[in-house]
Amino acid sequence: MDLVSVQSQIKANKYLNETVAQLEKDFLLIGVSFDIQKPVADYKTLFAYTYNLVNAINERNPQIILNLLYRIDLQEEKVQEEMQKTKLSFSQMLSELIVKRELYKVVLREKFS
Repeated sequence: MDLVSVQSQIKANKYLNETVAQLEKDFLLIGVSFDIQKPVADYKTLFAYTYNLVNAINERNPQIILNLLYRIDLQEEKVQEEMQKTKLSFSQMLSELIVKRELYKVVLREKFS
């Protein structure tokens, strides 16, 4: 599985359902319901939902965000590095990193199974 193949499959939303399932699983493990309406149309919709949820969590209890980062294996150094590069808000940038990390886990699982 090469990068071009993976990118075209992402554009075709091939991994969308698996990414949603992975997000649901990992959010539930930190005590947060990732209750997105299904079927999810595209990644843009998934990013928007994740952003709203992450933004709400960050306002109520930022410690939960740290638990989520640990759970999905998204290093704080990576988050800090991205904050220096981006013009997005913290919640937007973090939501994008979370969805991309979960997508990466899905792609790896398929590649090695």
